[in-house]
Amino acid sequence: MKSLKVKTGLLAVLPQLKGRDFTVDDLTEAYRNDHGCLHQSKKAARQFVYRNMLRLIDSGDLTRVVVDGGWPQYRLTPQFFARSKSVIAISSSSPLVKEEAQAAVNVESVKPDPRQSLRERLNHHKLEMLTAMGETEEYDAICKEIPELRDQVQVLYNSSRDKCSKLLGKVKALESLLARETGFAQ
Repeated sequence: MKSLKVKTGLLAVLPQLKGRDFTVDDLTEAYRNDHGCLHQSKKAARQFVYRNMLRLIDSGDLTRVVVDGGWPQYRLTPQFFARSKSVIAISSSSPLVKEEAQAAVNVESVKPDPRQSLRERLNHHKLEMLTAMGETEEYDAICKEIPELRDQVQVLYNSSRDKCSKLLGKVKALESLLARETGFAQ
């Protein structure tokens, strides 16, 4: 399990978002309004926030929420709050510790709930499957609109359709496993 590595300026803002979905822009604005913000420009702050969000996603502390249309939304996982409680207390206790924590906060990970990991994996596969389905539909539309490209597009269409089928199998497997564990399918 990876350790949590987030700058304390951003770490102080994240608990404010507990229990709600947010966009990169929402988190960037919350960070820029915080007294611990280290960035003058909005662009630099957004890049900083996004890099840290990618780290949080990679460590399982942040998950992407599937929404129809609009900007991608994210949600902090319970694992994040379990891991960050002690860090927030430590980083606010003394100036020396705060300076060291400012460089990067490393927290030993708490063993996550395996069902949560499976749900996140399921959501990831569902998102990939929707992408592959959209790709397949677009290739089909191109073939209908521009028949002379059919030979070139057919290979891509078949590849996308195969990917979609494989992802559907993964989704069904995870849904079956979760249904057995929790008594209901996602």
